[in-house]
Amino acid sequence: MVQGTSTWDSLDMSLYWGTPEEKAQFCASLLETLKTKGVAKVKNHGIPDEQIRELFDVTRKFFELPYDEKMVAKHPPTSNPNRGYSFIGQENVAAISKYGKAEVKTHDIKETFDMGASTDLLEANRWPTPSTLPAFRPFMETFYTSAFALENHLLSALALALDISPSDLHTMHSAAENEFRILHYPTVPASTLADPTATRIAEHTDFGTLTLLFQDSTGGLQVEDQQHPGNFHDVPPSVSSDLIINIGDSLQRLTNDTFRAACHRVTFPAAVVDDNGVEVIPGRYSAAYFAKPNRAASLRPIGRFVSEERPCRYGDETAWEWNMKRIKALFPAEAPAAAAVTATVAPTAVKV
Repeated sequence: MVQGTSTWDSLDMSLYWGTPEEKAQFCASLLETLKTKGVAKVKNHGIPDEQIRELFDVTRKFFELPYDEKMVAKHPPTSNPNRGYSFIGQENVAAISKYGKAEVKTHDIKETFDMGASTDLLEANRWPTPSTLPAFRPFMETFYTSAFALENHLLSALALALDISPSDLHTMHSAAENEFRILHYPTVPASTLADPTATRIAEHTDFGTLTLLFQDSTGGLQVEDQQHPGNFHDVPPSVSSDLIINIGDSLQRLTNDTFRAACHRVTFPAAVVDDNGVEVIPGRYSAAYFAKPNRAASLRPIGRFVSEERPCRYGDETAWEWNMKRIKALFPAEAPAAAAVTATVAPTAVKV
């Protein structure tokens, strides 16, 4: 029996470590939920609650740093791969919305910090001054390791449900060439909604295999209906320890469209009145781990998913070639002056 396919109830991953029957039940439920919704909520996934609470704590502390201190770890001029701090207005996800279709004219109101594996030699991580936030780098590196371990369990679960060898997925994800991002959507005046181009993140699909997301209780995440394109549904916030998993482009390609990459966005939640009697859009914090195939891995569909009845739909393109094709427009040539946009926002307490 498949659980959790008609509501946003969380799938219980403790079954994955249970009996063979329980493991098969969880894997089948995960597959069905991702195929029908594109997004699954998972609890008891192995990352301790206290580690997730600390994740939100260090995230808040980083984004509450003065602008100049965050800019010590500033993002490099190019966007491949993402590393360091990106100020509000620097990144424009609308530039990659609806890939291959008409450009969407919006701008993001968010700031981010990205890192990769400490072993990744392509682009070094960028960190704030150690004395400014001494616990930040050690924690982020530890959490990255925890997320990579969870990624491998989820790949095994999907392999079991798809009736393929786990090595088919593990081999092409062995280098941990992934990205880990923390995000802050600042509190802004409710009048911001008068600008139709303002958004938190425009609709898009992720480039990799799976995205593992933790979010606070503010809300705003929406995912496109897999059966009715163009219709978006709220993914309601729940306890902050719940993991949200969504499918990326690479898994769609590797399985020859057995999955569809989940198109999703972050919208503005309902306005509230702050302590000064001003109507504002509350701030939001989240953290996303983007599990990606090794850069040299081919995204040509795995043989199990190709047949005479289901011809191969994708060519022999590497994960890095696909990533470069998608991301080249992500950072506009000229971004708004950081001082101008940061002056209009204020940090908000994290809700978990």
